[in-house]
Amino acid sequence: MRLLRASIRNFRNLESAELELGPRFTALIGQNGQGKTNTLEALYLIAALRPLRNVPRSALIRHGAESAHVALTVERQSTGLTHALSLELKGASRVLQKDGKKAETGSFLGHAVTVAFTPDDLALGKGSPEGRRRFLDRALLNVRPAYLVRALRFQKAIKERNRVLIDQGKDEVLDAYDQVIASEGAGIMVERARYIRELGPRAASHFARIADPAPTLSLAYAASLDEGLDPSSEAQTREAYLAKLLRRRPLDRKRRTTSVGPHHDDLELMLDGHRVKDRASQGQHRALALALKLAELTDLAERLQEPPILLLDDMSSELDPVRSGQLFDCVRRLEGQVILTSTEPPRGLEASGHLVEYDVAQGQVTRRHP
Repeated sequence: MRLLRASIRNFRNLESAELELGPRFTALIGQNGQGKTNTLEALYLIAALRPLRNVPRSALIRHGAESAHVALTVERQSTGLTHALSLELKGASRVLQKDGKKAETGSFLGHAVTVAFTPDDLALGKGSPEGRRRFLDRALLNVRPAYLVRALRFQKAIKERNRVLIDQGKDEVLDAYDQVIASEGAGIMVERARYIRELGPRAASHFARIADPAPTLSLAYAASLDEGLDPSSEAQTREAYLAKLLRRRPLDRKRRTTSVGPHHDDLELMLDGHRVKDRASQGQHRALALALKLAELTDLAERLQEPPILLLDDMSSELDPVRSGQLFDCVRRLEGQVILTSTEPPRGLEASGHLVEYDVAQGQVTRRHP
């Protein structure tokens, strides 16, 4: 999988940018606050249909502009096909096109698959459950593109149920929302639990190599649905979730919020049976984050039968030289395309013969020529 070209208009602080992306490495170079991460986020957005940072769509449109536009040309090695993808944001609305025709979410997703590694990911072990849920959801979106539709339905139903709780609405209305929440939420929990079970051994293997000598890493899904979660049966999980929503309704009415479901769940990380938060050193936290992202990357490459596109946001300044080298060693073995940001020209990539560099300053993206 390879991005050939990208066009960005009125996205965040970028007025206009045209990029011809290198077959292996493309570096976006500039000082902080100039638009490097915004360029990376535009590429992530059109691939995943979600921004890297949790903001409303309207915040992605350049100040003073009516709309933002991102377009990609992507080549799939597994099929030999090339697709033109475009996304337009106008206010809170979104218009997708594939190969010149209007497309729905389901047919759009999966043609450009990216894995993003940002400084925020380094806090996966010691950060909030929200960050670990975001990691899971982003990974699952790549594995199963239809997951996004299910997640959006769940979020909408939770928002509406909470509104009814705040307004002290009738039980009949809550009953209707509970049916949707239980159906979509059960699917989310089952998908997450299955993915963690599949990813666990791969992440443990990467961690053992990176942090050698290292304690044993294990992953588990910590569900607020403490009984009834059955990764082999979505129907059984749905019934258990529906029953718990009903049991906790008096508490939810009192608190005016929905207290159980995948929006409260967590990815449990353990070292030798102890919680990472209680056990890990600073170095182990960084090794853990790297192991999780490498596990995601290698798992996805195996599923796709071609490497996904890796987006690295200024990781050279966040990882020590040893772990930065381990990351790039894995990337080189995958032979995938990498698009990275940095305040300085990246070292050690020039020899590859496949490095394309761009300067990013004050929202302008300009190609460097040898």
